[in-house]
Amino acid sequence: MSNVGLAEKFNNLTLESEDHWDYRGTNNSERDYVHGFCTYPAMMVPKMQREMLQVCLSEMPIPRSQLLDPFAGSGTILVEGMLQGLDVVGIDINPLAVLLCKVKTTIINVEMLKQHTAQLVTNIEQANNIPDYQFKGIEKWFTAQAISDLSKIRTAITQDENIEIRRFFWATFCEIVRMVSNSRDCTYKLHIKDAKDIKTYDKDAIALFKETLTFNVSKYNEFYSVLKQRGHIKRDGISYKGSVKVILSDCIVYLQHTKKKFDLIFTSPPYGDNHTTVSYGQYSVIPLRWINSKDIDESINENLLDTLYEIDNISLGGMSSNMYITRNKKNIVKKTETLKEQITTITEIAPKQVNKLISFYSDFDSFLSTISKKMKPTSVSVWTLGNRKVAKQEIYMNKIMIELGTRYNLSLLTSFTRKILNKRMPKINAYTGDEKDIQGTMTREHILIFVRSDPVNE
Repeated sequence: MSNVGLAEKFNNLTLESEDHWDYRGTNNSERDYVHGFCTYPAMMVPKMQREMLQVCLSEMPIPRSQLLDPFAGSGTILVEGMLQGLDVVGIDINPLAVLLCKVKTTIINVEMLKQHTAQLVTNIEQANNIPDYQFKGIEKWFTAQAISDLSKIRTAITQDENIEIRRFFWATFCEIVRMVSNSRDCTYKLHIKDAKDIKTYDKDAIALFKETLTFNVSKYNEFYSVLKQRGHIKRDGISYKGSVKVILSDCIVYLQHTKKKFDLIFTSPPYGDNHTTVSYGQYSVIPLRWINSKDIDESINENLLDTLYEIDNISLGGMSSNMYITRNKKNIVKKTETLKEQITTITEIAPKQVNKLISFYSDFDSFLSTISKKMKPTSVSVWTLGNRKVAKQEIYMNKIMIELGTRYNLSLLTSFTRKILNKRMPKINAYTGDEKDIQGTMTREHILIFVRSDPVNE
């Protein structure tokens, strides 16, 4: 691959128009194919990732190896990789993310999906005397009417004997659970709505489910048709020609144990610990409590759903004991001058907020150390990053990433910045009930493109 050629292509696109990567307009920001199945925090812009992937592939030799996304989220990169006929691997620690990734990347016979969908709708409409589903705290997060409606849908889904079809239905169901819950939608954290808003609940969960299911089936048909037109479906009509692997795991643990090495990595890692940035776990836990966990993955640890915080606790920077912070602070600041300066500044104005920062970047450094060993020589990695704020100070993750990357033989080919126009981000980071506490969220993303500059001998 020509590193010069790759950098030049990206630079030329950036120079053509200062807002080339902003993807203004409805058509450019649209979540086409299966990308819009279920809302998920901080989702990527599919068409942007598609264009960047195509640029990379235009400079890569054939045959190509696997495309990896170690923070797979809702599966944007995996879907885009399949559209290019690539082998794809996605890892995520969040069971909801894994469910969405599996649903979007599983090839299902179109006619069979239609038949099962029709039967599901019939079973829901004919459901009588269905006992209300129960879990701890359900009455807080849902009205009696919502619980009744969702219980009917849930029961009907569990009656389908095909696990791949059930997963498809569960993904649709998760969206409806979110829509009819009593949680505020201005933040990804779980905050109960005002009592007056709950009392005026007038949503028809069953009607919403049927409408959303119809939409999802039609979008899946589009995705299947394009894959087939491009020759990426086998003759049996139900198998993808490449390989797809979706793993429920801590990405560091998985990468430490796998023998695979990758030519191409596309990802958007968390911008900080989940507790104080985007609460992927809190956002996911209530829908997950409605689902048969083993339908998502046999290895799932059901204890993750015991509290609202367990998923966030095991994510990057989620644990920050005093011993861990003390042990890692000296190490991480030696590796990045930018982070060192920012820790010094924040220590002076908000010392209590420093520990989370140290914890996150210590974990992120461990991740970079691990993933760099799984990159083939001259492999390319594309990172979509955001600079969050701590104590009203912008944390320059883009600069920190470059400084850490040099320690792991990741050479920056090029970088550019885009305005966030339609990315789903919370209006506020944490709802407090006081508008004075509302902080502006990120308005820009930074895209960094690295090449593995030194042969890996591990």
